[in-house]
Amino acid sequence: MTTKNSNRFTLYAVFAITAVPLIIAMIMYFNLWGVPQGRTNFGELLLPPEQLQQTQLVDQEGTPWSQQEADKRWLMVYVAGPECAQVCVEAAHLLRQINIALGKEAFRVSRIMVSEQTQNDPKMTLDYPVLLQLLSQAPEFFVAGQGVYLVDPLGNIMMYYSLEFIGKELLKDLKKLLKTSNIG
Repeated sequence: MTTKNSNRFTLYAVFAITAVPLIIAMIMYFNLWGVPQGRTNFGELLLPPEQLQQTQLVDQEGTPWSQQEADKRWLMVYVAGPECAQVCVEAAHLLRQINIALGKEAFRVSRIMVSEQTQNDPKMTLDYPVLLQLLSQAPEFFVAGQGVYLVDPLGNIMMYYSLEFIGKELLKDLKKLLKTSNIG
């Protein structure tokens, strides 16, 4: 091979090494080839997210409650059913344990129990003094029904966990959200 052909071959090789992977990546991107279908969250992502303010939360005296009172925190909102005796106590305990397990990030998360009717249990208030017990005047905005909802600091109801949720799954999702979130 002559020097001229050798230089030309080297130029084509350098071009191929840089351009071919870029072209293949572009084809894969625009044709959605090789896009993973899995997910890493355990809860059900609610799309589009509803606003927490639409649920019209009030405290036991009927005073409206707003997201601003949460002081830009993430919220674990437990939506209780009409009959909420032992189930609510277990859920309140589990939510407190999840909050404790967050360690140094626990201050970024608040816990709320929401029901449709007045059921201010004095024992629950004594056992869980930080747990906010609120009433919802528009519970239809909790689209998935009873369970635990994660609400971001901007007031978006974004994730749902059913009544049979396992605390470790919620804890893993919450740790991941707090790690990647710059708000709250």
